[in-house]
Amino acid sequence: MERFAIKGYGKPEAVFETITANPRELTAGHIRVAIKAFAINPYDISLRSGAQQEFRSLTFPYVLGNDAAGIVTEVFAEETDFSVGDRVVIHPISGTYGEEVVLPNKKAAKIPDQMSFAEAAGMVTTGITAYNLLFQLLKVKSKQKVMVLGASGGVGSILVQLLHQNGNFVLASARKVNEDKVRAFGADEFVAYDTENPGAVFSEQADVVIDATKGSRSSEAGLAILKPGGTYVALNDLPTEEERKEGTYLSFAPQKEYLDHVAFDYLLQTYAAGNLTINIAEILPFQLSSVIEAHEKIAGHPTAGKIVIAK
Repeated sequence: MERFAIKGYGKPEAVFETITANPRELTAGHIRVAIKAFAINPYDISLRSGAQQEFRSLTFPYVLGNDAAGIVTEVFAEETDFSVGDRVVIHPISGTYGEEVVLPNKKAAKIPDQMSFAEAAGMVTTGITAYNLLFQLLKVKSKQKVMVLGASGGVGSILVQLLHQNGNFVLASARKVNEDKVRAFGADEFVAYDTENPGAVFSEQADVVIDATKGSRSSEAGLAILKPGGTYVALNDLPTEEERKEGTYLSFAPQKEYLDHVAFDYLLQTYAAGNLTINIAEILPFQLSSVIEAHEKIAGHPTAGKIVIAK
């Protein structure tokens, strides 16, 4: 089978290559999935560039990727959760940049008939992050007013939708060009950060502020929007101790107790009910050049939403 691997750390065009790999043996508690679509994450760019090598060393050639969808082609004996032919969304530790992957069955879920493989792949990390941030970390209450900075991005767009479904009053910020989309996601009030100052417009209005921007670049605005004593959450870096006002400050990170199947159940039920849109910026052909192109775009200034590679 073919896989798109990196042979070292460096720029996309220098390190990506197509490799031929032998199928992995199927063991108890695992399924084999033929991949029909996979999504590219900012974390992939960080791994490929070498920015994570002090914390996570890789053995080359290495196949990136955690977000994908496809068809079950083999199940272990006495497997009851899945059958050959099932359409599934998957969240393995790595290895989705390619034609197939073997993964624990607890890291997969069946998808609704109306959901495309591209939508499913685009939902994985963004959806799981949004769900766990809101309902595991924050245990957000419907009476709270919540500000989402970066509301047009992969995580931000799902945060807005889940908050709307939860009954929260949602404040949101993104570029002006994305206003209609963000309002359609369920934002009650919107401010375009490229035409106005969100911190001034929504000054001390939010019980909870979530900075879902790339690199947590909106802390100044977020701090201005936060009510005294409120809760501030960042996907990346929190404001410094000197910058903070009175309140609770939380940095989101995956935890072992955050189970994929719980998040998948919620997200897929919400999608099936017609209450979740997966914000996909672009779908590229299933080939090596597309992977290189996607890495280059995400490292720069990509269009809001996920980039997905699909057959």
